[in-house]
Amino acid sequence: MAGQVSWTVLMQAMQAKKSLRPQRDRLLQLRRQMEQLSPGDDGHADRNMEVASGLFKVCYSGLGAGSRLLASCIELAAEDGARLAINRAFAAMPDEQLHDALLAQRLPARPTSQTEAFSRVEAAFNAVKVTEEHHIPRCIEHLVGQRPVYMVHGKNGLENPAPVAAAPVDLDKARDYLDRACTLADLAVKHVDLAVVVLSSFMDPKVVANLSEVTDKRASILQVPALLTRFATARSDCLHQTIHSLCSFHRRVDLIHQTE
Repeated sequence: MAGQVSWTVLMQAMQAKKSLRPQRDRLLQLRRQMEQLSPGDDGHADRNMEVASGLFKVCYSGLGAGSRLLASCIELAAEDGARLAINRAFAAMPDEQLHDALLAQRLPARPTSQTEAFSRVEAAFNAVKVTEEHHIPRCIEHLVGQRPVYMVHGKNGLENPAPVAAAPVDLDKARDYLDRACTLADLAVKHVDLAVVVLSSFMDPKVVANLSEVTDKRASILQVPALLTRFATARSDCLHQTIHSLCSFHRRVDLIHQTE
């Protein structure tokens, strides 16, 4: 893969970019909502649960899809023979230590190589996983007194949590964890943005344009959880349009390579 990026690798990165940005924005919105919470107000428990429900949705249907796309990007790159510089120390770090390490990490400000781009993808993946698996669950725990170890389907994901000891509601700690989640989510978005720019530079501009068109139109459908939901509820004409769009993209890529 030296000198060239597989379009499937770039597509995963583009989809991750489309998936993560709105989740980062939603976290910032929920942080503003949390700033208005007060334990002394009437109905505060319901408002706390409303924010917790929003956090669960970001974690389950947003960040989960983004982390899978980033992991797929790295895996496909490795299968294609890309030169990766994986920081294996990150995998062994406790969550709080990894949070600090990701913020302290010094990567080239202007990455130019594929290896540097994939280092950005790896850093984004770790940032998303810490947010998804640690910061947001701990935020919810301090927000409503329930630790969402086992998140099940429901209107807010907290109706049937796994049996764990109740925790006292602590809005200050909840805000602290949400601040940390917002910081890493923003870091992940910046890493992925740079990675997409660099990886795109190794591809034919026509292919990049076609990929951008497809991901712009079908970003929500291509996310794994959203796609599974649509399979269960969407009408056949919607699914046909989705499949037709993807097939058309494959044909355009083939034509571009045939004319080179």
